[in-house]
Amino acid sequence: MVDDTEKAVFALVEKFNAPSIFTFRRFKLKHDTDLNNDFRMDPLDAYDLMEQYTEQFGIEPKEIDFEHYFPEYGDAQDPLTIQLLIDSAKAGRWLGK
Repeated sequence: MVDDTEKAVFALVEKFNAPSIFTFRRFKLKHDTDLNNDFRMDPLDAYDLMEQYTEQFGIEPKEIDFEHYFPEYGDAQDPLTIQLLIDSAKAGRWLGK
């Protein structure tokens, strides 16, 4: 069963889910979608998303190491999944790194 927090997180991420310029389709968002590797989210959009996320769900922004998930160089150390966003929102604090 999908609860209100889950719906709100999906709705927030969906705002950044523009149709592909090649297929004109939106990416199918799932709980295990990694916003960096699967969704290929632009880091600037991801930063905007995380700003809105922390404000909407009362998460302390200083708890989130953004470069851990969207490094300037190299690969992300861990995936930033929709499920992590949901779990953290429910906990009221950041559960990732």
